[in-house]
Amino acid sequence: MDETEKIKLRYEDRKADQTVIRNQSNTVFSIFMAKEREKHYSSILKYYFKNINSVDFIEIGAGGGANISFFNQLGIPLSNIYANELLESRIIALKNSFPTVNHLPGNALDIGTEQLYDIVFQSTVFTSILDNDFKKELANKMYALTKPKGIILWYDFVFDNPKNKDVKGVSKKEIISLFPKAKSITFQRVTLAPPIGRRIGKLYSFVNTFFPFLRTHVIAVVEKD
Repeated sequence: MDETEKIKLRYEDRKADQTVIRNQSNTVFSIFMAKEREKHYSSILKYYFKNINSVDFIEIGAGGGANISFFNQLGIPLSNIYANELLESRIIALKNSFPTVNHLPGNALDIGTEQLYDIVFQSTVFTSILDNDFKKELANKMYALTKPKGIILWYDFVFDNPKNKDVKGVSKKEIISLFPKAKSITFQRVTLAPPIGRRIGKLYSFVNTFFPFLRTHVIAVVEKD
């Protein structure tokens, strides 16, 4: 069984995991977490791109399309958005919700490089990959898909979850090692540790501001020459 099949099984197992289901139902935490990172995404795009409506964007592991909706609202036309997704059920959902985006189903390693992108985006994909060689291959593919002067935009957590052996944190050091040809890589620490964030409700912003050492995720910007 290759890594892509193992990833599919891990996601299938999560559908019946009561802890995952309970965590997903915590909408207050989800909203604060999303708004925080989206604020950073907005600033990053405004810094790197003068004309957002001309940007070509691809998401690796687009899931149900929540990120697609946000980047479209920022000004990227749906016709300029490409959505890759490994899981068949999610591709069906994406086609129903976003029929006019460009759908790229299957293994991201199979995406051709005849089309390049200003932004290659991944959100909590790499922490679901346990095979180091596959991570390196996917990082290389993302870099190859990036236009010269374009960026890889990355959101993921950096610490292991001792209660979940199906995920593995990706540290800043590892991110740097995955993109050895990058012109530069910058990081921003974001997202309160989920066990804390889910408990404190509307105090999220206060705790996040005054206790930044409790943040468990990073947004990375990988620049390509």
